[in-house]
Amino acid sequence: MAPAALAAAWATAAALGPALARINVTFPLLAGALAGLLLHLTGRGRRLYVTAHELTHALAAVSTGVRVRKISVKKQSGYVLLDSTNAFISLAPYFIPFYTLAAAAAWRGAGLFWDAAHLRPWFVGAAGFTLAFHLLHTADILSGPVQSDLKKAGGPVFSLPLLLLLNCLGLAVALKLLFPELLSLKAYTRQVLDAQAAAYRHLFAAAAYAVNTAKIYLRS
Repeated sequence: MAPAALAAAWATAAALGPALARINVTFPLLAGALAGLLLHLTGRGRRLYVTAHELTHALAAVSTGVRVRKISVKKQSGYVLLDSTNAFISLAPYFIPFYTLAAAAAWRGAGLFWDAAHLRPWFVGAAGFTLAFHLLHTADILSGPVQSDLKKAGGPVFSLPLLLLLNCLGLAVALKLLFPELLSLKAYTRQVLDAQAAAYRHLFAAAAYAVNTAKIYLRS
């Protein structure tokens, strides 16, 4: 899965970069993301991330019919006690941006009772902030010691490429929902698939070259 995930990351950067570069449209999103980056650089927000992380585990468990027995959140760590687990429950906090979904729910809820159209830039800014918060903390935690969640989901060799792929797809979907006119999901999907096909073609070609070279040396 690693070549597919890396190719997807490359294609996602190529597709989202030009869209995000339209500053006149995406300024609130980028401003929010910058604020999220600055907060992360101060080292604050760890407890907020831990809270979201454990709540996402719990919500993923409830959504799949698994009983949640206890949730514990501390400043630097936390845990959820469940009757059982699966790969979705274990990996959910690493690709589901809890606070972004909460901001979207609040925005949609406000729209049911008031004309909240004039508040849209603030919601987009909140989306940028929470997406940056999610991605930066996720990258930070995954760059450290191997998390037990990854081991439960099948090991880091399986989990890390899958999480990279899911976060790339999630970013593309988020941008499409926020700015429908800036991105075609059909074109994006085609770019990802083309990049993945090219990656595997290069790998197969390299493998064939290595095998043929080895045969030549063995025969000589």
